[in-house]
Amino acid sequence: MMRPKYILVIFLFTIGFLSCKNQIEITESTIHIWLKKDPDKLHPLIFPNPVSREIYQYIHVPLADYNPKTLALEPVLIKEMPIEKAIDSGTYAGGVAFELEFKNEAKWDDGSPITVKDYLFTMKVINLPMTDAGNYRDFTSNIKDIVPDPSNDRKFTVIFGHAYLLSLEAAVNIPLYPKYIYDHLNVLDDYDFKDITDENKEQLQKDVKLVQFAETFNSAAFSREIVSGAGPYKLVSWTADQNIVLEKKADYWADDIDIAELQQGPDKMIFHIIPDEVTAIAQLRNGGLDVINELSAKAYSELENDPVLKEKFDFFHPALIKQYYILLNNSDEILKDRNVRKALAHLLDVNGIIKNFEEGKATRTTGPIHPLKKTNNTDLLPINYDLDSARVLLYNAGWEDSNLDGKLDKNIKGKLINLEIEILITGQELGKNIALLLQENARKVGMDIKITEKDMKLIRAENVRTRKFQLIPSILSQDLQKWDDLSRWVSTNNTPDGGNEISYSNQEVDALINKIPLTHDEVERIAIYKEIQYHIYQDQACIFLYAPEERMVVSKSWKASATAKRPGYLANTFTFAGVGIVK
Repeated sequence: MMRPKYILVIFLFTIGFLSCKNQIEITESTIHIWLKKDPDKLHPLIFPNPVSREIYQYIHVPLADYNPKTLALEPVLIKEMPIEKAIDSGTYAGGVAFELEFKNEAKWDDGSPITVKDYLFTMKVINLPMTDAGNYRDFTSNIKDIVPDPSNDRKFTVIFGHAYLLSLEAAVNIPLYPKYIYDHLNVLDDYDFKDITDENKEQLQKDVKLVQFAETFNSAAFSREIVSGAGPYKLVSWTADQNIVLEKKADYWADDIDIAELQQGPDKMIFHIIPDEVTAIAQLRNGGLDVINELSAKAYSELENDPVLKEKFDFFHPALIKQYYILLNNSDEILKDRNVRKALAHLLDVNGIIKNFEEGKATRTTGPIHPLKKTNNTDLLPINYDLDSARVLLYNAGWEDSNLDGKLDKNIKGKLINLEIEILITGQELGKNIALLLQENARKVGMDIKITEKDMKLIRAENVRTRKFQLIPSILSQDLQKWDDLSRWVSTNNTPDGGNEISYSNQEVDALINKIPLTHDEVERIAIYKEIQYHIYQDQACIFLYAPEERMVVSKSWKASATAKRPGYLANTFTFAGVGIVK
């Protein structure tokens, strides 16, 4: 018969064992993240969408990327950053070259090494006219050849036909795709890189296999089902409009490499697709979410000022590399007058908008360059809210109340018309609020603002492409690249598919933008950027508003950090800190 003291020992041992077991379950490294909407596709080459980026940044990684702390371009898959070398002779004389080499340990999920074949495939598929990789095609269009090293399949040279402002970024800041998955039939092997161009599109389209390849590459199969890259996580499941689950790869090749993009923090990431912010916040409060970002300013402020929540969550608001502005159609009969454009700028109390709608967490902007960048012209003062200045400018433009009915009018082509302007909005809260404020202030100076709400796709197709619009609130998204591409401000790009959506034309600006790639001295190049901004500012080509800050809340169960790099955080760098915290 078992004695009582032995029963007690066994009982205590059992309790201790169960406690350890429960502790393991409680501290399971799964992070729950809010996603505002279903990303639709996880395919960065054909769908570099901000929502999709929140997911695919852990699956697809580039050869080099911007360090989340220093924001400097640093190696990810390659051994070191290359040095630009001028080509003095031969076929590409006058061009530049970069020698690249993949890390020896870099490999794909099947254990095969990452080689120049994968880089060639990625670049070919970008250049192939039948794929939907148009955004990257524009970015890499100056690459003329890719030359493998005959003695080392990890080493190769990228050749540009001429010195290009973003040549380094175009060579290395590209998400790399595994050839063995996306082209397992070796269809692109039949073509040399130099043969795959828009000029050869008609000939390429005659190849049935090539057309079928492009269709498959563009299809849902490679956007939702087969998603693979060199990143630290893999796609496990995707339930439409509900959640997306990623798991860290076992025996990952970079598990001992201290590079942010390659780190493996949580064992599992679950992205919960919740369109409604109120519902998402309720989930956060109840422990159902660990990370929530892109909050409205009001909601973020309420959470941040709640003393109980401060004990449970950390709050972050890093700068975002984007800004809000209002597109002005410079070719419009009314808006082609610079005085009218300047008057409109004076009708908006941007400081008040930042205070009331952003809780003060934003920075005023005056031009197309983000305030964080050294190329930003800090000498330009924001346009202040001033109704009297607006009235004077409108009078100078010929608008006056000739019939004393309280509304400004003008004789245009023999007909007296009232000053009426239309602003197109998509229904987003910020755009709607800005439109209402503009409408209210415009009425004070005798101008009517008509607000029309449309779907953004329709606005782009029916108004932007045709230039049949006057005002549209918009977002100027930028990246961390050293030199900004200002081609959208060049007059020759005022075409339906061109980036000059506002029909802006200034010959001095054209000449300065064309001068940038030819200017190698950094100080001189920065001066050119600032001069371009001065002219755009003087012309008031758009109404530049402000650069917002991210608004992110993270459970203290995780040791987290924020970054100006989109989307404001890297969850794979988060480490579990909440031992014993029950969800």
